Amino acid sequence: MKRTDKTKYEWKKAYMEKVELMREWGVPEVTPQEFYRDLFPEGSLEKRGEINSGKGNIVASCLRPSGSGRTRQWTIYDDLQELDRVVGDKFGLIPPISFYGRTHSKKNAHELFALAIDIDYVGKQQFKNLYKQFGNGVQLKPTYVVSSGKGVHVYYFLKEPLELYRNREEKLAELKELFIKRLWNDTSSIRPENPDITGIYQGFRCVGSQTKLGADFTVRAWKFSDERYTLEDMQAFFKRWKKDIDLTSIYEKPKNPSKLSLEEAKELYPEWYERRVVRKEPKKQGTWVCNEALYEWWKNKIMNEVQVGGRYFSIMALCAYGLKCGISETKIRRDAYSFLEHLESLSFDDDNHFTREDVKDALKALKADKKLLSTMASREWIEKQTKVSIPPNKRNGRKQDKHLQLARGIRELKGSMGEKVSGGGRPEKSKIVEEWQKAHPDGKKADCIRDTGLSKNTVYRWWREGEAH
Repeated sequence: MKRTDKTKYEWKKAYMEKVELMREWGVPEVTPQEFYRDLFPEGSLEKRGEINSGKGNIVASCLRPSGSGRTRQWTIYDDLQELDRVVGDKFGLIPPISFYGRTHSKKNAHELFALAIDIDYVGKQQFKNLYKQFGNGVQLKPTYVVSSGKGVHVYYFLKEPLELYRNREEKLAELKELFIKRLWNDTSSIRPENPDITGIYQGFRCVGSQTKLGADFTVRAWKFSDERYTLEDMQAFFKRWKKDIDLTSIYEKPKNPSKLSLEEAKELYPEWYERRVVRKEPKKQGTWVCNEALYEWWKNKIMNEVQVGGRYFSIMALCAYGLKCGISETKIRRDAYSFLEHLESLSFDDDNHFTREDVKDALKALKADKKLLSTMASREWIEKQTKVSIPPNKRNGRKQDKHLQLARGIRELKGSMGEKVSGGGRPEKSKIVEEWQKAHPDGKKADCIRDTGLSKNTVYRWWREGEAH
């Protein structure tokens, strides 16, 4: 019977064998600084002290097992100085993406610099198979190959970074899924069944950080080729293997869905068009309109607050929130598996590992009936099962519309009394930017940010070109 795992000693031995093979093949190893400088070329990130460049930064996450400190996130500027904070860390993650702000989140994602593919359970023979396939064209030749401990990360650098508009997410995820299913197979992994289908926002162990094998077994990177790719190059590769992917919508800038024509909606949102226009299905019962933010909020809770004892139920809650918010099952499954490595990192002994089987079992919640789904999506159930605190909204029994009416009245009263008023949402923030521009016709965005105290993203969002210079 074919073995589907190795002992820790055997994995350490396989790790060293992969290092030796790269030496024999003459593939040059690079330092963490060299790798990330090549991935994020000089000038592609925001410089230290610049606040109006329109560029993003690297956001590195240093995860901590339960009970040993909180997760830290580091902003790495164009000079890459903060990279040293992550190199050598026990569990440091860096996605091949630049972000606005200081948080690794989908809403802050700016540009994609590479497609990175994670293949797990790669032994010596499987590594040799991959090398051969990269050489004979069976697999697309990567820019870098990174040893992550038990597995490898395969990086395909892009010729030009791609702005991560929301309408591009699903198509890029589809392209990445094609790569995962082609690369992760019975020749490249001793566990070829059910590869982890992760999305484009996935973080990868930082080159130079520690693997699961210990401090002496760090994440190492080898420059496999000078190749950089366009999406069309990748599309052409899969066409050779009878796998076609339509990239048309990738080059459409996002539009307000409420203002789309039916033809535009058909192009940008084919699943919605098929369901609502062609089949004339009614809006799904029990869904929340334009509330994907709730789903993203729970994903953030999983990364930062879920601990041992609540991991399994956190994935069930992800299913409940996802279905309630109208998220596709494919995306929910992909997101669930993307948390596997983080949730496993919370394990503190050999008796409580969190595995792919746990994720797979928790995903059965996607098939729950409406009554059970409603229970799993309740604040009380999620708080009890996941051990994550979710305080109730403080409306004192008032309906939302009455609560908001009261809140606005209080703000108006405070304003009339000369008190400083915060909050109020978009109209108030847009008004602040508008009034500042009127008062400073020659002002710059940086000055507005400094004077108003608003965030960079807020000022950039509401800035009206032509009203100031």
